[in-house]
Amino acid sequence: MREGAGGPLSWLSRNWHLKLAALGLALALWIFVMTSEKADMVVPAPVELDATPSGLTIVGDRPESVDVQLHGLRTTLARVPLDQIRVRLSLAGARAGETVIRVLPEQVAVPPGVAVTRITPSRIRILLEGSR
Repeated sequence: MREGAGGPLSWLSRNWHLKLAALGLALALWIFVMTSEKADMVVPAPVELDATPSGLTIVGDRPESVDVQLHGLRTTLARVPLDQIRVRLSLAGARAGETVIRVLPEQVAVPPGVAVTRITPSRIRILLEGSR
């Protein structure tokens, strides 16, 4: 063997400190990108109707869920427990007949760091009838 030629792994041991620094920088950059990248996600959210006025009942078709678009950090969205996202709508003050309720982002329960950007459908029709 020639002097200075080294063994088959000599390329790895040459300038090892620079290679280690480059690997550390690449890892730090990857972590930064993965934790700061924003994303959107659409999930179905069950609709809960509260405060039905006394003497009235909901008749006919009733919406089971709406699609909610969530926005936040990719890592935060990946950890969102989908079974905890719910839409709570109040029927307080509603009268007999057809009631149209606008679904607002504030009515959607989401974890901190997650924003609601869209709800489809944005309005729900409920038919209320007087109890007999």
